[in-house]
Order: sequence, then structure tokens, then C-alpha cells
Amino acid sequence: MLGITAATRDPQVCVVRCNGTCEHSPAKVMYDSALTCAFANTVFSGEGACPFGCLGCGDCVDACQFDAIHINPETHLPEVNEELCVGCKACAKACPRGVLEIRNKGKNNRRVYVACNNKEKGAVARKNCNAACIGCGKCAKVCPFEAITVTDNLAYIDYTKCKACRKCVAECPTGAIHAVNFPEKKAPAEAAPAEQEVKQPAQA
Repeated sequence: MLGITAATRDPQVCVVRCNGTCEHSPAKVMYDSALTCAFANTVFSGEGACPFGCLGCGDCVDACQFDAIHINPETHLPEVNEELCVGCKACAKACPRGVLEIRNKGKNNRRVYVACNNKEKGAVARKNCNAACIGCGKCAKVCPFEAITVTDNLAYIDYTKCKACRKCVAECPTGAIHAVNFPEKKAPAEAAPAEQEVKQPAQA
């Protein structure tokens, strides 16, 4: 009736491009001021001192109208409920550091992405977070689909090219690349011990 054709798109979901948990990026300072990411971003780098990481104040939570994102009290990072997220981009727009990204859910809801947003040189990035991307380029070299580029010391996976082979996941030295909703790889079965021959004592 409106003369507008509805465009089709693949289902999308928000992913958190930061893995700076309290364990990976221990607090160096304590923030005690206005609890908004927008304000915190103007006054300091973050409690873990990463100037590109999640600030954990929850602006994304306030922006979401679907109750699909919450801050984990233990990690201080946002977690997304895939069942509730509609990919509306409200949370991504609210994040002052671009930590949240809307990506295609992927086939069978499986996707691979770099959970880091740090553009500093490797040694500096690792100093503040031991799970940071160090821009080494190993993932790009091993990718058979040319889906990975490294720009400004940061790897990025193009989800339109990625075939979810996960070679990059195994290659990443810091664990910065995350593979979501894949079945766990089965451990190789241990070989059964060789049966030992039981020698019977000689009869007199």
C-alpha cells in the first residue's frame, strides 16, 4: 500500500568486541563518578587502562528495548541474549568506543569474530589486557578465504567472506578470536592398552 518493497536481510545479532574481563585486564584504578560510559569515556581510559575496551557502565543496557543485553557482575562486560536480540543497533550506537557490533548470526547461529577493539601496538595492548589482539597477522595468513584483514594493529573478520572454518581461532596466540555456538571438539579416544600375555607357570 505504501509502494515500498521490504528489503530482506540475514538475521543479525550484537557481538561484544572486547574480552577485557577482570581476569584478563585487572583494574589499575577505581572509577567512582557518573555511571555512564559516555561520561567515563571523556575522563579516563578505563579501570583496566585499555583506551579501546568496554567501560562496563551499561549505556548499552539502557539503550536496549528488548532486555537483550546485561552487564555480567563478575567480568564487568556486557553479555547478549541471542534469543532476545533483534539486531536493532541501539546498543552499538550507545557505545562510545564502538565495542558492540551488529553482525550476521551466521549459518546455524555459528560465527567467528575478533573479540578485541584495541588499535595499539601489540606490546602496549598486551600490557593492559592479556587477551588483546596484537596485530601479528597470523590469523590473516592462515585464512583460506581472505576474510581477515589487519589494520592499525587490529585484526578484523569480514563475516560476508568468513566460512567459519576456525583455522584462525587455533592460530591466534592470545585467544582474541572467538567462535560462538560451535559443538565442542571431541578429544581423541585413547588407544586401548595392548593386551599382555599372561604366562602360566610351568607344570612339573
